[in-house]
Amino acid sequence: MTTPKKKAKIGITGASGVLGTILCDKLKSSGVDFSCFKGDLRSKSDIAQWLEGGSLDKIIHFGAIVPTKEVCENPLDAFDVNVSGTINLLLELKKTLGKKWFFYASTSHVYKSSTVPIDENAVLEPVSLYGKTKLMAEIAAREAGKVEKYNFKVCTGRIFSFYHDTQKPPFLYPTILKRLREEDLSKDFFLRGANSVRDFLNAQDVVDIIIKLMEKESEGIFNIASGKGVKIEDFVRKLSPHPLKITTDDSKDYLVANIDKLKKELGLNNG
Repeated sequence: MTTPKKKAKIGITGASGVLGTILCDKLKSSGVDFSCFKGDLRSKSDIAQWLEGGSLDKIIHFGAIVPTKEVCENPLDAFDVNVSGTINLLLELKKTLGKKWFFYASTSHVYKSSTVPIDENAVLEPVSLYGKTKLMAEIAAREAGKVEKYNFKVCTGRIFSFYHDTQKPPFLYPTILKRLREEDLSKDFFLRGANSVRDFLNAQDVVDIIIKLMEKESEGIFNIASGKGVKIEDFVRKLSPHPLKITTDDSKDYLVANIDKLKKELGLNNG
């Protein structure tokens, strides 16, 4: 007699993205069973079919249109996927039985630029249209979590800048690597927003944090970042095999996280 395969308890949307792929690899290597959503977030029937059976009790929601240029060029699609898609997922999820832990992958783009580290109670003034879509969906998830009958425990991770070797343009890290390979580095290297400051974290570390939040079934809003600011110019110089003569424009903003709340939640105050 064969033992029935245990049904997955963790559901992942956006599993083919950078963070989703890393998460799947980590869960698989740990022997954790999971299920990846392969449908369209705009389709309630696709979502309902995925959730059929009610075995999923933890959902990690990465699925979204992310590149800021793509969002700006296709705003209706972005709102349809990022906002309506999230609401569709929540609507179908609330029909299933049992308490559900729901992780919503938000972004530092929901914050206003600040010269001091940004905590979770800072002013929300999205710096991009992408940030606006994520904030709207974030609010929907958070409000759903307040309704007892829905049975949601909602955790929002505001993810700051991350990088990974599997990223592709138009994101900063792969775009810079491509330019460093293809351009004549003896000439001026124009870098838009070179004086801006960001909080960079390797995508592997981002996923490790999300896993820890999942294991603890944390609730609330958490900045996911390094807590350290790096000027974009300095980040790029470290990637270059040769000295660069960087030129730039006047644009400058700051998005650096205060991660005190995250460290307290995960017991990392001395880490």
